Amino acid sequence: MPDNQFVVFRIEEQEFAVDINKVKTIEKITTITRVPGAQHFIMGVINLRGEVIPVIDIRKRMGMQPRQFDSESRIIIINLDDIEVGLTADSATEVVNIGQDYIDNNLDFAGDIDDSFIEGIGRIEDRIIVILDLKRILKMD
Repeated sequence: MPDNQFVVFRIEEQEFAVDINKVKTIEKITTITRVPGAQHFIMGVINLRGEVIPVIDIRKRMGMQPRQFDSESRIIIINLDDIEVGLTADSATEVVNIGQDYIDNNLDFAGDIDDSFIEGIGRIEDRIIVILDLKRILKMD
């Protein structure tokens, strides 16, 4: 089976990943303009080369504690079903290949995050990488 490529990013000490085919670009943190009345996990919007992109605070979306941005912080611009949105991350680290045999989709995840946002758990040697379900992350209930 072919490997799946993922963009890996960190939130605290945990590594998360999203399908590379859904990632448009990774940007440094820029000015985020707040949007009145937006859901609590939507930080606001950014102007990215003339496009207005909403930005989701992934920590708030997954029920984690907030953290100040620093020089390593990034916004990962996702394109899913022709919708572009940014996801904040503490850092974006690399692109990895994970073979389908090394992805566990039978989840019983215990931790600080809502496991309904998890699509699978990837294993690379001694690393555990949480693969996010972007459709669930972007769902605006």
